[in-house]
Amino acid sequence: MNPPNAVEVNRLLKRNYSILIRGFLLRLVIFGALCATPVVLAKTGTWDSPVLAVLSVAGILGFVLMAYRFPFALLSLRRCGMVLKEYPLEFRSGMTKKSESRTKYGTVFTVRVKADERGGSPLMRAVDALERHRWPEGAEGGVWFAGDLPFGGVVVVPHSETLLVVRPQDWDKFAPEREQADADRVEKAKRTGLAQRVR
Repeated sequence: MNPPNAVEVNRLLKRNYSILIRGFLLRLVIFGALCATPVVLAKTGTWDSPVLAVLSVAGILGFVLMAYRFPFALLSLRRCGMVLKEYPLEFRSGMTKKSESRTKYGTVFTVRVKADERGGSPLMRAVDALERHRWPEGAEGGVWFAGDLPFGGVVVVPHSETLLVVRPQDWDKFAPEREQADADRVEKAKRTGLAQRVR
């Protein structure tokens, strides 16, 4: 299978940051409107009902959720940028989803990124850098991988340009491989944040 056109990293990161900021601003407007509408309606006498309080509560809860999740998405994109600038992108012939589960950090997919070498396709945990919950369309047809499998890395789904942060599903199982890695690999993993175990 021929790999798709190479990914231009700076453009890819810029596009994902733009999506994140636009989504943040849209939610800001929606939740702000939910909070402001009951106040405006009550003061103008257009509609005065206890039901309006539900809108305010929904708006406040939205703000709280947004304030909680936005920094995580920003940090994920920053980590993706560090990985993509340190590691070359390698084309893998596909990525299959084995399972998924919802957590407070977003939807966690258990995946297998295909590799040519024998034993080179361990189960990985993958999370969308922008914390979207849907499985990226086209992943089965081939993806770009940047990183070091025992430490983890970043998967780029070509057509949608979705960024997934991936880590070994069984982190402890790969401890011997990480310990036997040469100094350059370990240093690179430390610089990009891959050497640390994260949730």
